[in-house]
Amino acid sequence: MRKNKCLGLGLALLALSVLSIAPQAKAQKLGLGVRLGGYTSGVSGKYYLNDNAAIEGIVGTSFGRRGVQITGLYQLHSPALGMANLQWFYGAGAHVGSFERGYYYKHHHKHHNGPYKEKLTTVGLDGIVGLEYQITEIPFTLGLDFKPFIDVNGDGVFLFPDGALTIRYMF
Repeated sequence: MRKNKCLGLGLALLALSVLSIAPQAKAQKLGLGVRLGGYTSGVSGKYYLNDNAAIEGIVGTSFGRRGVQITGLYQLHSPALGMANLQWFYGAGAHVGSFERGYYYKHHHKHHNGPYKEKLTTVGLDGIVGLEYQITEIPFTLGLDFKPFIDVNGDGVFLFPDGALTIRYMF
């Protein structure tokens, strides 16, 4: 139940963040959808500041790690491969997360045998690179990305490779 409250709070914060900047930006393109990935699967909101830049917020979880992570990214976009409606993007950002310690680590890790229910707070930096295709007949985008991130917590510094397929409805 506690995880559901954290996820609900994260979704509300993501929605408020995206909506609060919407009137200030010139472009009126907002996409909301799901990110289906490795370490970060969840809800994704992307606001296009103009044709070349966007901000993305992700409220996600890694189902095996029993926790929630909130990520913010700034991205630059450019046409890709000479194809209409296909763009490549790259960017960087940061995240904060909360997990149950015993589920955060893989079985072979030295910290895995700690108290399972103890909360572990993480902060870190994220990078992202990917391709995104805008389907013009229906208001959807499909994206494929690689988003490695560095987690810092009381036990040390950890690097995680992460990739995903993202599907968004465009407003």
